Amino acid sequence: MPQFNQTGRPMPHLPTPGRGLIITLCLLQGLLLYFFFSDHIAARFAGFSHNIYGQTMAFTLPVLISLSVVHLNDRRLWASVALLALLLAGMATWVKSNIAETSADSVLVSFNLSLALLVYFVLPWLQVQTFPAANRYRYASLSACYSQNTLSAMLTFLLMLLAVGVMALCAALFRLVGIEYFHELFFETPLFMYLVYGLLLGASIVICRTQPALINTTRHIIRFILKGLLPLVAFVALIFLFVLPFTGLSTLSQAWSAASLLTTMALSILLLVNVVRETDSEVKPYPRAIRLLVNAAILLLPLYAILALYATGLRVSQHGWTPERLRAVLLIVITLLASLCYSLSVIDKHPGWLPRITQLNKPLSVLVVILVIAANSPLLDPYRISVNNQIARLDKGKIQAKDVDLKWLRFDTGRRGNDALAALQQHPAFTADPRLLTAVKNMMAQTSRWGSYNDKNAAELAKNYRVEEAKKRIQLAKGATSPDDAWWKNLPLLEEFRNTLRDCLSLQGACIVNTLDLNNDRQKEVFLCNTLDAPSVNCRIYARQAGKWTQAGELYLYEEKDKSALITALRNGEVKPMQRKWSDVQIDGKRRVIHYNHDEE
Repeated sequence: MPQFNQTGRPMPHLPTPGRGLIITLCLLQGLLLYFFFSDHIAARFAGFSHNIYGQTMAFTLPVLISLSVVHLNDRRLWASVALLALLLAGMATWVKSNIAETSADSVLVSFNLSLALLVYFVLPWLQVQTFPAANRYRYASLSACYSQNTLSAMLTFLLMLLAVGVMALCAALFRLVGIEYFHELFFETPLFMYLVYGLLLGASIVICRTQPALINTTRHIIRFILKGLLPLVAFVALIFLFVLPFTGLSTLSQAWSAASLLTTMALSILLLVNVVRETDSEVKPYPRAIRLLVNAAILLLPLYAILALYATGLRVSQHGWTPERLRAVLLIVITLLASLCYSLSVIDKHPGWLPRITQLNKPLSVLVVILVIAANSPLLDPYRISVNNQIARLDKGKIQAKDVDLKWLRFDTGRRGNDALAALQQHPAFTADPRLLTAVKNMMAQTSRWGSYNDKNAAELAKNYRVEEAKKRIQLAKGATSPDDAWWKNLPLLEEFRNTLRDCLSLQGACIVNTLDLNNDRQKEVFLCNTLDAPSVNCRIYARQAGKWTQAGELYLYEEKDKSALITALRNGEVKPMQRKWSDVQIDGKRRVIHYNHDEE
């Protein structure tokens, strides 16, 4: 790696063949990412695109090799890459087994983030395989690799921003004179952008690996800035801990993101300490007073991780496990262990500043790798643990059947959530309530979290629609007159979102229809409410315009404390038109709608 360690000796030099391989690999990565992630692939390749094994290898291996290769015939490096490829294939096999058709995105997003984290922490251990045996696993070598990789990522991001800015300027200039070619090439041709990404990635890696003076200068500038930031962050951390006893821990339980904020503070101090502390340096930074301030913050750092663990534990006890909470706990545990190690280093009697950090960071980085692998394997499968926990809470009576998040099971927990959702159709708590059982069956039929269904099922539903059956299924509000036959006949066309029509025909009384004059034209509009959706009651208003029924408005009733009382009011016809208190205005012959800030308009 073309950086300089603390003795001034350069890392292994990157020969010309290696530079050519890097550019080629990065361009190939752009092409492969386009192939595996783009929706523009030809139909004959549809069976191979979005392949989880191809995505995993294309996302990781080119970066690993480009940042590690020195000599093309280095057997030690290629053997290590082969072992990593087997590990990645195993992780891809696990995620493939956990993907359900409707929840692939939620599983793959977290998996790709795990891959990025894995690459960051594994990469230095792969890079040092090209070092001389005497320096291979020294902390100085690993630290230099982490520094180079971080700067490479920052440089790549900067180059991407500049490149996109230049392309946007070019496209805008030519659009001024009516030439759309460059706009279409830059922003409507996915293959071009993927190749640009690959080229810029390769260029940034080559720059970082062939310009040691530039990289070291950048590293020193960043270190100088962060060195001044550490005392300020340490002061804020101490002040917070000083104030906390006066406010009490109850405030943490009421905050929405307490654990994430506390963990971020702890990780920020850990990161800044690593940047400020020179590798193997005996020189103590800062004057003594400032150093004592920083030491005090490091010494108390475990309290932040403990408080974050406490806040997360409250959420788990109240709402059970989710994949996000499980991953948060793993992150907090790593933060706690690192904080304890750094605190012990503060009270070490060694004359240097934080002398044990260089010995502790290596096992901590290995622990991160192990936990990332475990969280993407059957060992700590977050989806299995979360789904089993939520079902167990239902069985033990900690939550009621109506409070089970069916959408979460369907779209956020992979195959295990879908299997649990299917099993709920035989669960006594759901079979005893026709409304809940229908909600489970309808959720199983949904193809997206926004309520759409399979096109074939939607077409079949519209084809088999019968007015007589709809009138029996949809309840007429007390005291209301039934809509005319034209509205009933056109309901499948009027209902743009098929889930409402499906819900209305799935269960007797799930939908309630009323007729109201909402615009003082002496003609009654139709007010149709779907009460089957768990989080809300959604209503649609239909009006006759130019002799045809059309949808004129909609109303979503969220966060109702007593949903049953609301449904009862709808069934009893307790719905009255309320005219707006504040009027719109007409300017230049056109009506202008005013959105008032008052609670009542």
